[in-house]
Amino acid sequence: MRKFLNLIVASLALLTASCSKTLINTTESVGTLKAKNSTATVINEWNSNPYKLNVIYFVPNDVDSIPNFRKRLSRILLDAQNMFANNMDREGFGRKSFGLDLVNDTLINIHYITGQFGKATYPYSGGNGAVKTEVDAYFGQNPSAKKSEHNLIIIPTYNTDPANPGGPPFYGTGTSCYALDYVNLDAKNLGIGGDIGWKATVWIGGMIHELGHGLNASHNRMNKTLAPTLGTALMGSGNSTYGISTTSLTSSTAATFNNSQVFSSVTRSDWYASASAEIISLSSSFTNNTIIISGKFTANKPVNDIVVWHDREPFGGNNDYDAVHWATKIIGQDSFRFECPLADFYDLTGNYEMRIGFMHINGVRTTTRYAYNFTNNIPDLSKVVTYKLLPTTGWSIVGSDSNEPGSTASNVLDMNRSTVWHTPWSSTQTPQPHFFSVNMGDLRTIKGLAFRNRDNLNGAMKDVNIYSSVNGTTWTLIKTAQLTKVSGSWINVDLNESISTRYLKIESTSSWGDFFYSHLADFGAY
Repeated sequence: MRKFLNLIVASLALLTASCSKTLINTTESVGTLKAKNSTATVINEWNSNPYKLNVIYFVPNDVDSIPNFRKRLSRILLDAQNMFANNMDREGFGRKSFGLDLVNDTLINIHYITGQFGKATYPYSGGNGAVKTEVDAYFGQNPSAKKSEHNLIIIPTYNTDPANPGGPPFYGTGTSCYALDYVNLDAKNLGIGGDIGWKATVWIGGMIHELGHGLNASHNRMNKTLAPTLGTALMGSGNSTYGISTTSLTSSTAATFNNSQVFSSVTRSDWYASASAEIISLSSSFTNNTIIISGKFTANKPVNDIVVWHDREPFGGNNDYDAVHWATKIIGQDSFRFECPLADFYDLTGNYEMRIGFMHINGVRTTTRYAYNFTNNIPDLSKVVTYKLLPTTGWSIVGSDSNEPGSTASNVLDMNRSTVWHTPWSSTQTPQPHFFSVNMGDLRTIKGLAFRNRDNLNGAMKDVNIYSSVNGTTWTLIKTAQLTKVSGSWINVDLNESISTRYLKIESTSSWGDFFYSHLADFGAY
């Protein structure tokens, strides 16, 4: 869930200093489009898209709709559709944009749904679930009306004061997003200054920002060297600049939209069905003031585009707003390479999370994460690596202290991150330490071990002791380590020296979050 209301105060402060600017990042700016005669014929280049964005106007039964909402929202969304196309074209994807279902030359099809309950049932915090349930029921009764998996759900403000709109859900979650309508939500108010103009940008820009989330995009920041020309990233702080200063899609957002259902010109039967990609090798280096990342991968669904985000202090609550990013195409059939100049970073200090996202042809994104940090403005990339692991064929679990039913230790050997070893948590509360031991079937020469977490890191193994044995009964402590709090990527633990052994025992002495339980998705050696 991406929250929006907590950004309004900062957005208004920014707008006070910039309200005299005009949008210049598209062939036709929002400022130009809003000035057109509202009855002008619209040439919609994407009317033939097989999938269209479902636009819903959802009205709780104790709230009034806002007058003229169909005309106002049509103008806003048609403008956004064109802005997206201009940005997609600039990023090399052609003039692709999300499809809109048109009623006529100037209006889009907006589904009006009266809620079964009053506004108290649909609050900002958590109210989206109740709204979505009724929207799904509506499309269940009207299946031909549903044009895609993507919904923009607009709800009238719960406040009668036009200077203080708010109340309903306003964020993106999954393939649906939520925005609000109020009396001054009109493209003609963009960039006019004053309180009306400021709030128009905040709420219209916010709507288009949340629409980006509903079309699969994540937060990011415009790379530093591009900001002078491309301005603010829509999926960053673009909700506070849209319509008054240059606001653009980033390359990673464009690559995401390139694989979104409502941007597609072809039909598929497997949109958003399960897909996965696995990085089988990854290397990183720092040369000429540039981070270079290269690797190979496998995937069970074709991958069109690959993106990388560098997100500073990802666990500090910034929700990716400061993540710089790059996008690339596949090299050959299974390889990729990124060059990330430090000139595009805003801060060369502290901890970073690097996320590599594989954009599957059916709209799914598979993400792998790596942790690294800067010291004296130089990145330490020693943990940004994936080794070729020894095959686990013939390996077996020969012991573990405890297991949650259905989450046995054998799951760490199946190379499937959706299955995990988990010590009991639902009933018995067995305290740390916890362990599992592995028989590798024969003597193996190893120089390190690899651990991989599930996405939920609460209780993930933190401090571990590593033991080896040649007979499975006499154990020798060979390493103590702290595993990185990261999901998706392999966490490598290099041994002090290569050893020859048959048995390994991993003992968790603490977990992230200081939980009594431990868990792990996959385990390997190299």
